[in-house]
Amino acid sequence: MADLKLLTERVVEKEKTAIRQRVEEARENAEDEIQAARAKEEQDKIVRKQTIDEQTQQKYKIRLNTLEVQKRNNILAAKQRVLSKVLEDANQELNQIQAPAFKKFLADILTQFKAEGSVELLLGEKTSGLVSQEWIDETTGTQLQATLSNETVDDKAGVLVQKEGVEYNFMFDALIEDSRSELIRIIAKELFN
Repeated sequence: MADLKLLTERVVEKEKTAIRQRVEEARENAEDEIQAARAKEEQDKIVRKQTIDEQTQQKYKIRLNTLEVQKRNNILAAKQRVLSKVLEDANQELNQIQAPAFKKFLADILTQFKAEGSVELLLGEKTSGLVSQEWIDETTGTQLQATLSNETVDDKAGVLVQKEGVEYNFMFDALIEDSRSELIRIIAKELFN
């Protein structure tokens, strides 16, 4: 019986040792899994932080670009307002042209038509009292028959030259509009460079 008891104790001891070994292995495996989970969580945390940093940087760049575009648009709008104001002021100034300046302007126009034989002049309402038929006759001499119309163009300054059904528009607002792109380039260069 002693052998049986000894044998039983050995088997029990062997089983205890095997159980302890399995418990220790399970504990080591659990510890490894915990360490792996911690490492994975730390890596995920780093990735999330990088993602947040990248998104924040991208939002910052987008906002910066938006602000730069708004700034550029505001500057362009201000320049456009200044250019429009300059052109408007030029038009108002021309609408109030004095007789000597208008006579010079009209004389230069009439010079262009000297070879045409005869033309009719239709003045703008704002410049109608600045020249007379007598002045036109003196200026053109015998080279050109220029007739001053009794009609005027309402609320305009300048002159329309009519020749055989063709009308040449020398009204100041039309001249400014026709030269707008070139005038804007010149004015912009003077004002903004």
